[in-house]
Amino acid sequence: MNTSACLILMLSLTISATYPIKAQERTTGKSLKEGLFQLNEIDLHVHAGKERPLPLNEWIDLFARDGRKVILLLDHLELYRMDDKEHKEWIKENNFNDWYPKTTTGKYDFIKEMSTVESRNDVLTFRGWEIWEGEFEEGLEKPPMKEAEVIGWHMSKAAWNGKAPVGKELIFRARQIVGIQKEFPVPMIIFHPFIGRIKAVREAAAKSGRNLSSIKKEEYRYFTPTEQKELIEILNGSSIYIEISRGWSTLWSDPVVREAFIEDIRPLAEGGVKFTVSTDAHGTSSFDESYNPELYCKDLRITPEDVNTIIRELLAIRAKRNLR
Repeated sequence: MNTSACLILMLSLTISATYPIKAQERTTGKSLKEGLFQLNEIDLHVHAGKERPLPLNEWIDLFARDGRKVILLLDHLELYRMDDKEHKEWIKENNFNDWYPKTTTGKYDFIKEMSTVESRNDVLTFRGWEIWEGEFEEGLEKPPMKEAEVIGWHMSKAAWNGKAPVGKELIFRARQIVGIQKEFPVPMIIFHPFIGRIKAVREAAAKSGRNLSSIKKEEYRYFTPTEQKELIEILNGSSIYIEISRGWSTLWSDPVVREAFIEDIRPLAEGGVKFTVSTDAHGTSSFDESYNPELYCKDLRITPEDVNTIIRELLAIRAKRNLR
């Protein structure tokens, strides 16, 4: 066994020994909390591929200096399906750097480059893909999915159908993710399913001439109690997580939105559904605002213990892989 594999295995075993579920339920002492990555140290949705504004290590440096210690590096898988002409036009139109010029191998070049930063000693990085939920119907591109340590599912339909509540769509997707995870046994994250819902309600109100202050809590609600119970039954005990992204920091000051979101999410957290936190950063503008997940996670009952679960799983999987 090489030195790197030994170190990862030791770290994984240490974390597993420190955070067993039963121990979490019994322990509230400072020693446990001091052994966890805190919420503002975890960022499990950072775009580091085609839209990346800087060389990879410099990009990661920005997050490390801002306090991040655990980062999930990923990109949209669909961006790697362009032919040469489409790719060049897209790069020029968006004024991006051409980090992966070979369109036939770009998706694998991306994953390979993400692997090169795993040896950094200032931040723990993992690699993955963000895949649009509609690909369940259109057909999944499975070969590159095999290279991911995490697969995140970009939710859009569940946010934009304009009806309240909209939990049935997320439940439908959660069942599909449970199914595909049997083929790809890695942690999976349901990305940003909620914020678009709030924006859609506000836009509909504005178009009808309503003042935003007239929107009732019930119009913002995402789940019924029955839907919450069903989602808990699907996700509790699984390695499927729901993302709470930084976008909530701009909505949290609205007491009606805040109350609706707490009523939607707190029962899930208390029922055993697991969550992740992130910035969903695409560019340097991400650093224009502070990153403080505890601002909204505390009232939602999402704790560092909860969010560290996926880190423990990823370290264990990586250690097992490196032993082979």
